[in-house]
Amino acid sequence: MHISEGVLSAGVIATSSIILAPLILNSVRKLHADDISKVALLSALFFVVSTIHLPIGVTSVHFMMLGIIGIMLGWHSFTALLIALLLQAMLIGFGGISSLSVNTLNTGIGALTGFYLFKLLKDRLPTAIVSFLVGFIPILVASVGIAVALLFSSDDFLIVAQTALLAHLPLAFVEGIMMVFLFKTLQKYQIKGLNI
Repeated sequence: MHISEGVLSAGVIATSSIILAPLILNSVRKLHADDISKVALLSALFFVVSTIHLPIGVTSVHFMMLGIIGIMLGWHSFTALLIALLLQAMLIGFGGISSLSVNTLNTGIGALTGFYLFKLLKDRLPTAIVSFLVGFIPILVASVGIAVALLFSSDDFLIVAQTALLAHLPLAFVEGIMMVFLFKTLQKYQIKGLNI
């Protein structure tokens, strides 16, 4: 999911930075003291789970847990993901500084999709279906974002973009299943503020 340093065109980097900046500023401006620990915890969750890489064919993918990050943080997901991705780029060389805005935007939009999907469906469908969709769809959204960023950077990346998109389908399925079990656990212990 991390696009590496030096891959993206200047136009894609500039456009994603312009789109991301107001989202981060708005999130930070509305961040309450009670939200800081939640943002830090979920930023750490993303940092840790996304270091677990699964080889799929010629590429590899990593876990992201965007659904639960989106549900718990909403628009603050962008801030949490920016922090995690920045630390990964600086400390362990995942992604890069030049691709930071694109990586944050893709994962943040995925998390936000999970947030709105949960709000829209939680009272309309059985919990197992909702939880699967909240795990599955954010990964697809983020991988489409990666494919689009690669295609806008260069036509030469067509096969890479297609491969990245296809490689994330099994991951999306696995995260959907993981989310079903996570929701069952959260329901069992009735985690305050989640309303599952």
